[in-house]
Amino acid sequence: MKLIPTSSQTVGPFFSIGLAPLYRKATPASSDRTITLAGKIFDGDRQPVPDAILEFWSGDNFTRVATSEDGSYSVVFELSLTNSPATFSDVLIFMRGLLKPVRTRIYFSDLDTIKNNPELKEVPADRIGTLLVRKAAAPNRYSWDVFMQGDSETVFFHF
Repeated sequence: MKLIPTSSQTVGPFFSIGLAPLYRKATPASSDRTITLAGKIFDGDRQPVPDAILEFWSGDNFTRVATSEDGSYSVVFELSLTNSPATFSDVLIFMRGLLKPVRTRIYFSDLDTIKNNPELKEVPADRIGTLLVRKAAAPNRYSWDVFMQGDSETVFFHF
């Protein structure tokens, strides 16, 4: 019998092929529902990941962005920050070495606001901070870094 690799088995070091069209600089936020989120992805050795893709899912809105050579990303997407005190976006991360994407969530509020959310009851209190975006000085601008492994590892969920 001849075994043929499936697409989930072929995410090796060539994952960045074809990603160039996905990477584009974010344009400034243009309304109170549009936000700009920027950050970096780091591997277990705290080295930037130059060939990852992040997908942000918030209600009916979906945005995809690839990281650049220095592991950074910047994305503009629509998100209503006024509907709930615990506004969030689900995030999928695809990158080399992963057979399937990892899933996480980002929250656009402070720790006191989200610490009692039922979705987070299994997350240790000292790790919830990895799910919080940081507000930048400019309006509707936020930052969030992802750590794939190590002491600062971002919380990932199994769904």
